[in-house]
Amino acid sequence: MMKISAFVTTFNRLELLKKVIAGLCAQTYPIQNLTIINNSSEDGTIEWLESEGLAYITQPNVGSSGGQYRAVSEGVKMDTDYIWIMDDDVIPTPTCLENLIKHASPNRIIAPLRWGSDGQVFENEPIRLNMSNPFKSIWGKIIDKSMASMDFIPAEGLTFEGPLMPRALAEKIGPPEFSFFIHADDTEYMLRARAAGAEMGLVPSARLDRMLAAPDINKEFSWKHYYIIRNIIALDILHGNAAVRMMRPFFYLQAWLRRANNSDDRRTAMKAFRDGYTFKRLSRQEIEKKLEI
Repeated sequence: MMKISAFVTTFNRLELLKKVIAGLCAQTYPIQNLTIINNSSEDGTIEWLESEGLAYITQPNVGSSGGQYRAVSEGVKMDTDYIWIMDDDVIPTPTCLENLIKHASPNRIIAPLRWGSDGQVFENEPIRLNMSNPFKSIWGKIIDKSMASMDFIPAEGLTFEGPLMPRALAEKIGPPEFSFFIHADDTEYMLRARAAGAEMGLVPSARLDRMLAAPDINKEFSWKHYYIIRNIIALDILHGNAAVRMMRPFFYLQAWLRRANNSDDRRTAMKAFRDGYTFKRLSRQEIEKKLEI
């Protein structure tokens, strides 16, 4: 039997976190290690985890990307075969891991098929990520509900909501991009996985239920839009071919400026564009300083 180490990244969502942990503990395929990556929650998370005797790591609030960075970094140090990571707003059904393991292999990252809070298949993962044609979006064909009957769905754009990866493969790819904070850190990771020769896909028989509705990023700007814009541009700079690096970031900027409602929104878009276009990865030493380790 394969050894599984599961990690959940959380921030101020204790009531949701309890449901995620209950789902993990109810798996028909046993999990050997469960660790909560706590981004300095202030809602009683630590007290509850300690009362339940659950393992956790508390670090500064470095966003979802910082949590997943820590999860994978800790996972590759463990005596484990597979690392299973997720956020604090998704619940795996009891046979989720059992059905994932049936499709596991040393060079494959696999994830459950996600179902939305509306009870429908969550149509989000791209089949293909486009990093070569600057005139088309990075997102290739998106999965749809008709694929739910398939045995396996090849999909390059897996999210950090439930992917299962071999420890050795995760070590080869490296940890997720720490500095993204939120949005597209999973896409950046899967682009590196593709470059490393990994196969990726969804297992429809493994189900993951989302507890929250997906946000509409095309509505009014919020603080999250800085990261949304910056990170999508950074993806092109880090992984695009020459044409994509030189052209597509400017197309993104124009699109977000058209969506801007006021001067503050336009300033956010311009700053995000500049920071994405000049994006540089932090060194391991710089990251450990931010994590206070």
